[in-house]
Amino acid sequence: MSALETALAAWRAALGEEHVVTEPEALKAAETATFATTQRIPAILRPASTAEVQACLRIAQEHRVPVYPVSAGRNWGYGSRVPPKDGSVLMELGRMNRILAHDEKLAYLTVEPGVTFRQAHAWLRAQGSQLFITSIGGSPDASMVGNALERGDGRGPHADIFQHVCALEVVLPTGERVETGLARFPGARAAPVFRWGVGPSLDGLFSQSSLGVVTRMTFWLARKQPYFREFFCAVDEEAQLWERLDRLQELALDGTLRSSFFFWNDLKALSVMQQYPYAATLGRTPLPGWLLDQFREGFGRWAISGALHAPDEELGAVLERRLAAALEGVPRPLQFAPPPPDGESPFQGVPTDINLAMAYWRKRTPKPEDAHPDRDRCGFIWCSVAVPFTGEEAQRAVGLADRIPRMFGFEPNLALLALSPRCLYLVVALAFDRDKRGEDERALACYRALARELSTAGYYPTRLGLQSAEDALPTGDDSPALLRRLKQAVDPSGILAPERYVPGFPGEAPEQSSEMQK
Repeated sequence: MSALETALAAWRAALGEEHVVTEPEALKAAETATFATTQRIPAILRPASTAEVQACLRIAQEHRVPVYPVSAGRNWGYGSRVPPKDGSVLMELGRMNRILAHDEKLAYLTVEPGVTFRQAHAWLRAQGSQLFITSIGGSPDASMVGNALERGDGRGPHADIFQHVCALEVVLPTGERVETGLARFPGARAAPVFRWGVGPSLDGLFSQSSLGVVTRMTFWLARKQPYFREFFCAVDEEAQLWERLDRLQELALDGTLRSSFFFWNDLKALSVMQQYPYAATLGRTPLPGWLLDQFREGFGRWAISGALHAPDEELGAVLERRLAAALEGVPRPLQFAPPPPDGESPFQGVPTDINLAMAYWRKRTPKPEDAHPDRDRCGFIWCSVAVPFTGEEAQRAVGLADRIPRMFGFEPNLALLALSPRCLYLVVALAFDRDKRGEDERALACYRALARELSTAGYYPTRLGLQSAEDALPTGDDSPALLRRLKQAVDPSGILAPERYVPGFPGEAPEQSSEMQK
């Protein structure tokens, strides 16, 4: 038998026949992303415990069969479930979906990688908890652990998600098990509340990484506040936006704005509210200016949105006045939404799939109730870069991000995400119809031109995807060599997620380093 056939027999013995999937239909679905891919998956493994993950990786090492781990597999816009390397066996961790620990006073939740944002919210609500986990702009059925490991972003005071996790349990490619922070010490009572532990901190090694499979993680939660208000402000002119952006940065730095807030352009908002108006344009793309002008009459050119949190109404009123002063001079008034019942809001942990509508923007068929962009052949690619939090830097980066998609016939769907007082994420979405001939190729060419222009200007990615396989990110240090040495130490046969994050391993190092999205 071949090495793969021998490994499959061993995996069936370890997991059970039904949890080693080789049916063509299931494999084809796993090989599909929101842009063109050619990789083939020979099998899908579905372990249900850390011990089974260890067994899977030991078998992979013994027979030198590459394995690619995913949690929920909803990494839409970055590659979904598709491995970077052809012939990699997919290891799905969705059966590992237990909530392992919860502490209301110390505000934490410990979960396995199959636990989704929807599941965690429902569980906390059933407990009558006043705590919440950050909600994300992606699917509510995405994995909390998977999103955190990708250093994803969300809404609320813990929007930079990986900054608020600790106590990882990790299975190395050899099958060895390690725990980070104090969790490695027997009976360590502060393991879920103290991130660093003793000695070098290992957590970051397993984020955007191919060095191990995370099988447990503790999330620090936020507490619902007595005063909570969502706000919205429309901006008609970009010149007004950059000045207000600087003012809001000051409010984030002094603690007035403790939660994430966002700047959306008109095209992003329109793509959430409706699909492309093919009837009005007689089937032509991209969207003509006169139609966009009609939408701007109600929305503006950009919108600023977020939420204020405070322990009482008195302090909340102070925050409202400070926010209003920062936005003074904008022709359209600052608006505050009424308090939601029970504090239930996306800014306080309620998951929503409303943003998935963006993936269907250019589709000619209606978005179904159970949206699934891979299944529905939506064309969608993300490009996200880090930008210093100043009006001048934001204006420069947005200028590039606005121009490049137009050159390729796409609408520039743009957002600036304020997740910290010092750095913005500029997030660009390319939406297209995979059923239209040539769109896959044109979208990938657009992405590569956009990524190249932004990095040349000094704006580098916050995360990368499978679409970034040909990207070359030059480094000015010896970090690529260090990564290869780490990979050699923990994965001597190179079986875990090969060709992701550690270019040139095994084998000769390329001249320039490149990364690939988990």
